[in-house]
Amino acid sequence: MNAYYELGEEELTIKSGIGKGTKVSFDQILSASGTKSPISASALSMDRLEIKFRSKSGKYSDSVIISPKDKEGFIRLLKEKNNNIEISTEKKPMAKGHKVLLYFTGVILVASGVMVLAGMQDPSVNINDDRIVIGGMYGICISFSEMTSISLIEKSMREIYGGDSSMRTNGFGGIGQANKGHFHSARFGAHRLYVQARTAPTIHIERSNGDVFISFRDGKKTEKLYREINAAMAQRRR
Repeated sequence: MNAYYELGEEELTIKSGIGKGTKVSFDQILSASGTKSPISASALSMDRLEIKFRSKSGKYSDSVIISPKDKEGFIRLLKEKNNNIEISTEKKPMAKGHKVLLYFTGVILVASGVMVLAGMQDPSVNINDDRIVIGGMYGICISFSEMTSISLIEKSMREIYGGDSSMRTNGFGGIGQANKGHFHSARFGAHRLYVQARTAPTIHIERSNGDVFISFRDGKKTEKLYREINAAMAQRRR
């Protein structure tokens, strides 16, 4: 983003991005003070000045935050234009509203990061009595009785899709190779993925209420889970 501040003969011009920018005559300016406020579209660094000024009608006041490269020279020129401007280079504490905004922004960023990291991990899969339990994000329990078949495909999920049109309907995907949750494709219809999309092989569980695909980053781990599921199902049938 480009930003510049021009001290003309009678007014200060502040421009950031597109548009005409803000023009303030020097006799409208009330003060120029240092600030810690992080909120401004016209300031490119954290070494900032808050310029307070009256409206042309004088009925209200406003402010704009800028970050001139030569702050001391900028202030000196302002005083030459209007000696009544109050100057304070000491940075004012951040306003309470800004602190709250920063806090919640930080919380959201941390929570988003945690979700992304969790989504990128291998699915958590356990065999519990007569069912497969997939925990974590978009978890599901799959009863052996609802499974019509289970197979191990020597392909990654990306290869299984091939040219098939597919889309995420309610799930995690698009970051790294992990896909979890609800997906839809022309070939499989509504189905669930708990896969590392570029890793082979892939377990394919067919069931009446939507197929399920499972794979891990380590293909040998996927093969081991496939054998364990088959052994548990065989034990259950005895």
